[in-house]
Amino acid sequence: MAIPTETYPAGLRLLAVSCLMWCAGCMHVASAAANQAEGPLPSLDTPPVAVLVEPGFRAYGGTPSVVPAQIPGILNRYGIPAKALSVADLRAVETLDPAAYPVLVLPYGNAFPAPALHILRAYHAAGGCLIMNGVPFTHRCERKDGVWKDLGHFNHFGHGPDGMGTGGFAGPLTGTLAVQHHGFQPNPLGLDSDLPLASEPVKRQWLDTASLPDEDEVIPLVGLVSGEDDTVHPISAIIKHRCAAFRGAIDVWIGQVAPAMELDDAFCARQLLVRGAVWCLREKGLVDDGAQRAVFAALDRAARPTPLPENLTYKPEPRSWGDTFLPKSNLPARRLLVVEGAGMSAEDRVAVACLQGLTSRTQPRIWLQFWGGPQFWLDWHVEKGYIDGYDRVEDWRDLFRQFRDSFRGAVVPDPALYRGNLLAANVAACEDLILATPELAEALGIPVKIDLRGRFATYADGLEWIWQTYRSRLNRHLCNYAHPDRLANGAFAYDVQWRGVMLWPCGPVDGTKPGADMLREKAVVARIMSELAPNSPVMGFPYGGHGVGLGEVSGVALASRYAKPLVCTDHLANLSVMSGVRVEQLRQSRPGPPPALQRDKIYIAMALSDGDNQNCWMHFMKRYIEHPRFGEFPLAFGMGPVMADLMPGVAQWYLEQGGPGTEFLADVSGVGYIQPQNYGTAFADRDAVLSGFLDWTRRYLARMDMRTLRTVRGSDDLLARYAAAMPDLHSLFADMGRYSGHEGIANLTYTLPDGMPVFRAVTSWRHGTGSVPKEIREQVGDVRPAFVNAFLHCWTYKNLDLIAALYDNRPADWVFVTPAHLATLYRQARDKGWIGGGREAAAP
Repeated sequence: MAIPTETYPAGLRLLAVSCLMWCAGCMHVASAAANQAEGPLPSLDTPPVAVLVEPGFRAYGGTPSVVPAQIPGILNRYGIPAKALSVADLRAVETLDPAAYPVLVLPYGNAFPAPALHILRAYHAAGGCLIMNGVPFTHRCERKDGVWKDLGHFNHFGHGPDGMGTGGFAGPLTGTLAVQHHGFQPNPLGLDSDLPLASEPVKRQWLDTASLPDEDEVIPLVGLVSGEDDTVHPISAIIKHRCAAFRGAIDVWIGQVAPAMELDDAFCARQLLVRGAVWCLREKGLVDDGAQRAVFAALDRAARPTPLPENLTYKPEPRSWGDTFLPKSNLPARRLLVVEGAGMSAEDRVAVACLQGLTSRTQPRIWLQFWGGPQFWLDWHVEKGYIDGYDRVEDWRDLFRQFRDSFRGAVVPDPALYRGNLLAANVAACEDLILATPELAEALGIPVKIDLRGRFATYADGLEWIWQTYRSRLNRHLCNYAHPDRLANGAFAYDVQWRGVMLWPCGPVDGTKPGADMLREKAVVARIMSELAPNSPVMGFPYGGHGVGLGEVSGVALASRYAKPLVCTDHLANLSVMSGVRVEQLRQSRPGPPPALQRDKIYIAMALSDGDNQNCWMHFMKRYIEHPRFGEFPLAFGMGPVMADLMPGVAQWYLEQGGPGTEFLADVSGVGYIQPQNYGTAFADRDAVLSGFLDWTRRYLARMDMRTLRTVRGSDDLLARYAAAMPDLHSLFADMGRYSGHEGIANLTYTLPDGMPVFRAVTSWRHGTGSVPKEIREQVGDVRPAFVNAFLHCWTYKNLDLIAALYDNRPADWVFVTPAHLATLYRQARDKGWIGGGREAAAP
């Protein structure tokens, strides 16, 4: 059988053979010990491997499923001595010596500490070995005002005076991943074809061998196999330096082989990390072949990750509270009791929020005024007659005597366990208890019924116990990504009221806290989500700062997989009260006639982002409406349709303020925030799951008088599903910014086969407040007439002055319109034959 090879630049020896074509006789065969449990190995007699572990350092890419602070322990498990070094340790010249630390692990992806660059280069030049992930040495980070800041893209991978010699990158390109073999030898790290790499095509960058000197040798470990011509690009590789600048150094370039916080990614990253470390030690003559074989054998025995639940059966089931997407309280009391937050500790606020949730099961009576914003909305509810008025509570402690029949006692959280308060909050919801410290419970005269201190070694243990113990009491149609530090804002009272399970799977930063286990927690959360009813919401938000929690993209992806649309409410108190208001039909202002269609104009609909974030409607979005120039020009707002359930009185205020030039469209992707391409993928009948979601979306767009919606990406096939489910829409506004791969106005504005106009975002926030004019010019070019979805990133265009500047400085051929008018004018131009209907070319 012919063995395909790839020739690299002259002098650079690299023979890449796909393991998928490797003959069976050369493949690694697992020994009988493969079924034995993996166990710790005796410590190798070698200097320790150094691991950069810097508190607060900002990773960029890399392998986020492996927490840097845990890497020394991972290496120790396989008998490899390891020591964590901070940036200050690295900068101590006498410390970072290849003789003392022959191998250095740099686990922060593309990011590196700029103040230590010269030290790292000297170490590498002296023959020190590096194990790196991501695209190393491309993002400078510096500490400013005590905080590490990513300064953006800088290339320090070259062989110049300020370069690390680690090689540049090429791509990205879409292809499949495959373990590689070096010539006719097994993979040098003992990797086998059963390594759980991504099974679907992926888009990745790879090591650019042309960026290295001819003297250096590249040994591929994992290849990105191009679907076009079967070219193999080294996505993970070993670099053996024979050049003058870094002679004797060895690099393990893990690259982008495991870039997600998935169980399989974590397994692959750990395998490459540990195998690479012991391989470098053997190459340096510090351990023998037998020691390397022992480590490889132990890694071969490592248990493969258990797949997340999949192939689920779709069983639609009615909600326990009625036929609304989110639960609605009973009508609130005619007079509310207002609790001011001044002088209250975080523990006090948590206790009162528990009381609000428990009392609201019968009738909402308590309003939390923990900050100034809710006062406006409290008064608005009085003005509209939804309540008669309110009384301020002089001493919040009196409420626990007044409503003593609403709770049975207290549950004490474990303060030593990160997220011990979340476990206690779930117990409080199911057992009708107040979450309180022993001291607070005593001060309030509440007997302690359950004490969770010292009960669980890890959060995952506690969460599993919660689910096993209370699954029958917890709500099958509600859960919450609840950040543990945000309980004191009172938002979790709604979850207590409706017994929604509150959970917080950690990320790489908070994964270092006591009792954290990032991968196990994600698996437990996935199992819980898989057992909750499909097309039911997850509230809260999965991001708590850089590396804290799953993060927005990963958190929404996990929720979408199990058909859990996200409703962002992590800072939103008083939902127990506001959801009790009844406004059956909300109406938007009717637009006037559109401007006359002219052949030489660019018609632009500006649409602000992030309206699915329910928190924003308390204050942030209100600033646009109250600006003196609001209404001078057309402006659209994305808005989460579930405001009709959660805050109908608030939604009513916004719709009443908006005039003919204001339009509210559904954000993001429907009744809740989903990733359409990932939605319901854990179910055997994914189409039925998506149909159920689209039916909820149709109903709620009607309730909010909305006639278009904005999706996060979404292929044309998926957009066609939206159009078929909601034929009354005037158009579809696709993409949260121009990040979907579509380029050129003909591929951004077009018609689906059924006639539905699609306006993909032409603009983004790549260039700050200059993005809109720059990208419209680039994407529209000389095409006239043109019809533009001008996506406005609200955190970039964060006040109306910045948007007004776009209007004031518009070119003569720009005409601003509402989304409805954009659709009308586009249809008119299409009917006249002035524009084509379809896209010019397919885009990813």
